[in-house]
Amino acid sequence: MKQEIKYIGNYKILDIIGKGGMARVYTAIHIPLNRVVVIKEMGKSESRRRFKQEALISASLSHRNIVTAYDYFNIGSSCYLVMEYIDGMNLSEIIEHEAPLHPVTAAIIAREVCLAIGHACKNGILHRDIKPTNILISRQGEVKISDFGVARGEDSPHLTSTGTVIGTPFYMSPEQAAGKELTYQSDIYSLAIVLYEMVTAKKPFFGETTQAITAKVCRGRYTSSLWKDPHHSLRISRIINKAMKKNLKRRYKTVEYMRWDLERFIGGKNILHKDKILIDFLQRIEQSKQITTVIKKKKKRRKKKKRRYLLVYLYILLILIITGLIYYLVKSVTQ
Repeated sequence: MKQEIKYIGNYKILDIIGKGGMARVYTAIHIPLNRVVVIKEMGKSESRRRFKQEALISASLSHRNIVTAYDYFNIGSSCYLVMEYIDGMNLSEIIEHEAPLHPVTAAIIAREVCLAIGHACKNGILHRDIKPTNILISRQGEVKISDFGVARGEDSPHLTSTGTVIGTPFYMSPEQAAGKELTYQSDIYSLAIVLYEMVTAKKPFFGETTQAITAKVCRGRYTSSLWKDPHHSLRISRIINKAMKKNLKRRYKTVEYMRWDLERFIGGKNILHKDKILIDFLQRIEQSKQITTVIKKKKKRRKKKKRRYLLVYLYILLILIITGLIYYLVKSVTQ
């Protein structure tokens, strides 16, 4: 982070945690309340109208599974959105480090996201970008969705033209990839892709280009998670398959139906202890990461030692060669 960036209004900047054309994201301390927060600064390529809409949508939602919006303000031509800081990891990091996850753990996370999507739906909000990087898990075992940057409310203005594709290709529904009008079932489809990736460590649709990925999404053909999930969970694969039906009439009608199937799979006892399950899960990942870091450091040290020994051997060899040459030259002269 540049040294000159120290304060934004009443907020002392700690670090930059994200940077792109659409926004910059900082961690900061709100000085009057001494509270750690996340500040999202509108990027140069972002629309002021869309950025404000994100702030209004975030502020309209109050739920334990949704990141809370605290403040929105302007300084000159810059706009800022202040949000709750989640001390933990995003699901993308977890998948990268730990996947394939145990089906019960994955189902618990998906169930919590269902609750968040359900609350948004009741308030007329469609997220449109459900993906692992937008799902956060705290050290207290809370699962929260974030980033309503491309979300749309029932009363919100349409900021995109018909046929415009918005979202992340890997996690789009077929109707989203085709640029058609979306429904609340579109978020269900995206969540099913995330669940698929959690239990298999693979994405159902992949390709080298955006066009290749969206073409496969539009066709809706993929290998069932049953064959890629090392636990071969038939019940989880059925939930995923139903949530990923291309035909909207065959897909879960509402996210509550998907949540109920997940809860039946998870079981009452695990739901009761879900926070502890996720807390222990995150602790195991962090411990594993620490061990991996230590091993990597040791390997680096060993490599440095090997290099040192190699240099010493080369130096000794060089001295021996030079000594031999001197001896040979002296002997030749004396003869």
